[in-house]
Amino acid sequence: MARKNVEDIKSKSARMLVAAIDFGTTYSGYAFSFKHEWRKVQVQACFSDAFVSSKAPTALLLNPDKSFCAFGYGAENTFKDMTTEEDSDTDSDSDSEEEPKTKPKKNWKEHYYFRRFKMLLHKDETLHRDSEITDINDKPMRAMDVFSICIKHLKDSMLIEMNKRVVSSIKEDDVDFVLTVPAIWGDAAKMFMREAAVKAGISTDQLTLALEPEAASIYCQFCQPRVQEDDTAYLYDAFRQLVKEKRKYMVVDLGGGTGDVTVHKQAEDGFLEEIIPATGGPIGGTTVDRAFEIFLETIGGKGILRTFSTQYMEDFLLLFTEFEAKKRDGGDKRVGITVPLAFEMLVKKICKKNIATILKNSEYKDNVTYKNKKLFVQPSVFQSFFREAKEGVIKCVEEILKEESCVDLTDIIMVGGFSESKLIQKSLKEKFPSHQFIIPDDPGLAVLKGAVYFGHLPNAISKRVCRYTYGVQICRKFMPGKDPESRKIMLGGVDRCMGVLHPIIRRGDRIEAGLERPHAFQTLQHKEGKFNCGFYVSDKRDPKFVDDKDCRLLGTLTVEIPNTKRDHPPEIEETFIFGETELTFRAKLLGSGQPIECSFDMLDNSKLPQKKPDK
Repeated sequence: MARKNVEDIKSKSARMLVAAIDFGTTYSGYAFSFKHEWRKVQVQACFSDAFVSSKAPTALLLNPDKSFCAFGYGAENTFKDMTTEEDSDTDSDSDSEEEPKTKPKKNWKEHYYFRRFKMLLHKDETLHRDSEITDINDKPMRAMDVFSICIKHLKDSMLIEMNKRVVSSIKEDDVDFVLTVPAIWGDAAKMFMREAAVKAGISTDQLTLALEPEAASIYCQFCQPRVQEDDTAYLYDAFRQLVKEKRKYMVVDLGGGTGDVTVHKQAEDGFLEEIIPATGGPIGGTTVDRAFEIFLETIGGKGILRTFSTQYMEDFLLLFTEFEAKKRDGGDKRVGITVPLAFEMLVKKICKKNIATILKNSEYKDNVTYKNKKLFVQPSVFQSFFREAKEGVIKCVEEILKEESCVDLTDIIMVGGFSESKLIQKSLKEKFPSHQFIIPDDPGLAVLKGAVYFGHLPNAISKRVCRYTYGVQICRKFMPGKDPESRKIMLGGVDRCMGVLHPIIRRGDRIEAGLERPHAFQTLQHKEGKFNCGFYVSDKRDPKFVDDKDCRLLGTLTVEIPNTKRDHPPEIEETFIFGETELTFRAKLLGSGQPIECSFDMLDNSKLPQKKPDK
């Protein structure tokens, strides 16, 4: 791909537009571009009470019958209005020391309000089709339904916005859809998102999943140049130079829930290649929120936030909305956080002391004060809220830089909404002073816009590195002295070893997009029926048995055996296709080459351990 003539690169999409949905833990949004001007990405505009943004909070409000009510800022504002209406006799003086008089509406607890629920999918081993999540009042609901309702709203809103900008009518059939997912997610979580999107009305042949750090990397190659000359600026020329020189660069994608870190470089074919598998974890912006919650409970006691949210939901939401805005501060100055009167009075009621007195007798006596309904937090305490996230990101970056293939890496790109935090940026720059940090003008939109580009150029990532070892269970001949006697079984008059993992591809293998790995076997069935083949995954490169602690059943491949006359059990060849953002499969009868129907299920409830609903 000739980087000097980006304008000459044509979209590979077969449809009129490509549209991307970035479904985030904290914020979600969509963007799109037309095939004939694919680099001109158009982003939605979301309106809150105070400002206009390019993404909306990932908040969903449903009616008591579980039908859609509102999403984003609309959900937040409607729910706030619903939870509390001021009594007409309530004193409007903000300095009043009387407990606020509220009159909860009768039906707000009957509604379903979900926020920041995407992290359910990070728990890949226990995820299944019937997994449940609970809303803010602990009411359970099927997670698949919640995700699909959100995706459907974003899709429908996007189609309305598209049709505002053209003369002719745009239909769903005119659009290729791209849905973003963290690179560290497992295959089951990706299948879950695909099924949720299909349930939301997106045809599976119009849907592509994009790995978030890959999308950001693609965006940085094709975005419109805009150079700033300050120490935190994104130097597009510098990025294009490192791409031209085929230097390796790290992509640090920090979102609300997860952080993904990976390494790319331009391959000889002009496309991107992954150097090492993506790593990361739950080290996004919500870890800061959890630290702030713990801090508030040191003031009012454990469980006070549960009581606060139950009795004063509107004030609870307002408090954390303000804190969300403060998280973007640099952390080098004193931070003031407005405390709702309801929280102050609740603390006084429970602790028999006011907030100022509690702070004076606490570990925070020299660093946190309370005055004029505000908590004034000194930098040392405010920065401590970021400790878990900061240490987690630094550890991921350090581990990658220790890799033999990354010793010469000098450039680090920061993307994702949490990368906007000046404190996180400063921490990384201080820890890695010899590295050049490249930060887009709006790092929170790099993934979203890059996902649109990926929809137009699906082959932009030509080589990846396998994150796991994948394989199937076989019963090979028993090897005396090497195999445990407990695994010896007799089959067809031959001693065999049961539960052996036969690797199809190994962790760390470099794979090109669309790499096919066939596996032939003979069934024990002569007649028509279904043959189920367990497909296993391991974090180790060379696992031995399917029941090793590092190995787990990923799902079941079901092959339909056609009803044809035969003297011997049929021989079947399964082909596993790697190197894309998702696993795909196909099967055929050996000899005739006849394609046979097969399906793969990673979300079967019966094959996974049951668990209590997660909030």
